[in-house]
Amino acid sequence: MATMPDKTAKKITAWYEAKTETHREHLGASLIGHHCDRYLWLTFRWADTPQFSGRLRRLFDTGKREEPRVYKELRAIGVELHTEDDGKQIECRDLMGHFGGSVDGIGKGFVEGPNTWAVLEIKTSNDKSFSDLRNQGVKRCKPQHFAQMQTYMGLMKLGYAMYICVNKNTDDLYSEWVAYDENEFVGITIKSSMIVTSSRPKPRISDDPANWLCKMCDMHALCHQEKVSEFNCRTCVNATPVEDGKWMCEMQKKHLSADEQRTGCDSHMFIPDLVPAAEAIDANEAHIEYLDKRSGKTFKNGNGAVLSRDFEAGRAKVLGVSAKVPFDDEIPF
Repeated sequence: MATMPDKTAKKITAWYEAKTETHREHLGASLIGHHCDRYLWLTFRWADTPQFSGRLRRLFDTGKREEPRVYKELRAIGVELHTEDDGKQIECRDLMGHFGGSVDGIGKGFVEGPNTWAVLEIKTSNDKSFSDLRNQGVKRCKPQHFAQMQTYMGLMKLGYAMYICVNKNTDDLYSEWVAYDENEFVGITIKSSMIVTSSRPKPRISDDPANWLCKMCDMHALCHQEKVSEFNCRTCVNATPVEDGKWMCEMQKKHLSADEQRTGCDSHMFIPDLVPAAEAIDANEAHIEYLDKRSGKTFKNGNGAVLSRDFEAGRAKVLGVSAKVPFDDEIPF
């Protein structure tokens, strides 16, 4: 009888792929070192949800499974390690409450500083990346990881971090004792505040869709292919981040829970920068009027006009054009 390879493997991969992504409520320290401020703003505003393959999701899970193993190893060599606070990951946030993250642990007893409490950060990498890390160090080779640790150290008032990376190909370990850098943290604080408080997205790092940094980005379709942003409160002109990590609806004059933010309402009006191929030409409390650059016609977005939850179909109906306009710009990849 002929063999039928990979059927079970494919079903497992499909199971991972079927998992739904949930937007993070805060701007994460793990992302703040990203090279594109626009990407950070779009992520914080829940403008789009990255789509990952089942294989990639399983790879993420592999990285998380290394953490308990490293915890065990560190405790075995005498490190006093704390990984939870009241049964949850140890969290830290900035004063406004919208920026921060969860540390892998806080420890004391590392060889490099036996009497010093330090942040613990655990990562995994492939063989090439691991080699680069060993040769160049975390600041140069992994700037996002470096910024993440500087954020944790600054917010938690700690002077050092222990960075441990596991080579997924060989199981080799790399460790680096990272010192707190006040200038780095101040720069990160300014950057995160700018992202959180801005009502509009930052400029693209390039207007060329074939730019190598852009074409590898999760937000490529949103920035370069005229994809419509997701419908939720954070993509609405009426939503504002306020103190204590909360969001205020200026239309309803109330704080919005995370569930309410995800659901949205019929009064939703897209932030104009998130409406593709159109220019805002007028606005009032109920709607924003746009000039469609492709047809030369106008349409309105808001209550009593094109509802954001039905944006593509509603806009197409008003303009008398196809709901899906194909992206036909040449991209050499």
